[in-house]
Amino acid sequence: MANNTPKVALLIETARSYGRGLLRGIAKYSRLHGPWHFHLTPGDFEQIIPKMHEWGGTGIIARVLNEKMAKAILEADLPTVFLDFPPSISKKKNGRKHQYIDMSSDSEEAAKFAASHLFEKQLVHFAFAGYPFQTWSERREKAFIKAVRAAGFTVHVYEPPHRGGRALRWEKEEWILADWLESLPKPLGLMACNDQRGREVLDACKLVEIAVPEKMAVIGVDNDDILCDLCSPPLTSIALNTEKGGYVAAGILDEMMKGNIPSMKNILVEPLGTVERHSTNIIAIDDDDVAAALQYIHSNTIGCLDIDKIVHHVSVSRRTLEVKFRKILGKTILDEIQRVRIERSKRLLQETDFTIPKIATEIGFNTSSYFIQVFSRDTGMTPAKYRRTIREK
Repeated sequence: MANNTPKVALLIETARSYGRGLLRGIAKYSRLHGPWHFHLTPGDFEQIIPKMHEWGGTGIIARVLNEKMAKAILEADLPTVFLDFPPSISKKKNGRKHQYIDMSSDSEEAAKFAASHLFEKQLVHFAFAGYPFQTWSERREKAFIKAVRAAGFTVHVYEPPHRGGRALRWEKEEWILADWLESLPKPLGLMACNDQRGREVLDACKLVEIAVPEKMAVIGVDNDDILCDLCSPPLTSIALNTEKGGYVAAGILDEMMKGNIPSMKNILVEPLGTVERHSTNIIAIDDDDVAAALQYIHSNTIGCLDIDKIVHHVSVSRRTLEVKFRKILGKTILDEIQRVRIERSKRLLQETDFTIPKIATEIGFNTSSYFIQVFSRDTGMTPAKYRRTIREK
């Protein structure tokens, strides 16, 4: 191995999708601009810090969990990208100022996505559940409160119990969270700070028999697809562009390791969109016919939907249902079908390599040309351009 090969310590959890996404982006950068040599300890948040100078390390990308860890990294006096560095800890103890740069998820945009999704469900009661002593959780909490208040509503905020500056073990906290959830007004839209907290909220709901999503719609962040799909019911989540974030972080670290001042002050991991699963599959509408129609639209395969099937399911005349849709939602039944189809097509464009004609067929359009027309009208760009744009982010 050449002596000038960068040696980078990756103090990032591998057990969560957020960390794995960052690592994919870092690995991609190394393949294209490296090679680099890495130190990485598989596991959850706790990571082992190597003796950087003995190892010959040249840079660090790290999630800082506590002051002890921060001190060890700062004493290494190497170019470092910090993930969600706690604001209570100073980075000015050692080294040159330009050796450090911060990286975090775009909490404000993620919270806006979550709030917007819950607003679409016609909910008027909202809550947030986070973790104590976690900077990223606190940022998401503040941003969600801001977004909900801007719409004229209030937010109930869970205050996690802790002891001696540490969170309680889940076995001791579960009933505390369950009792709090039971005390809230219903139906309710709740944002969890991440998918793990979302899973815990769903488990707590079962303890006190809160029906999800009928009484409480729950949305998380990170879109850890395995964790979300294993939840009961499956958890809706905000997907973050972690791979791009990791790639950008590696590029900035590369600049610093070469002695250059970084080209940006901080790195934001942007949200890609909302991945809806059953935990938010509800519309809080007082009218039973409209609520039943919306539930049917959102619960069935989009490609098989048509207005006659919906009318038959609700057991009212088409004219009556159309009038109710316009009066309550300000749109037609077809408008809602097309909206759901376009949202589904966005997911397929992001997550698959399906051709445009195949996607058109999957979501119920008779021709790809009509799908392109509707998609372009609603988004301002063609499906192909949307796919390129979202993958370049």
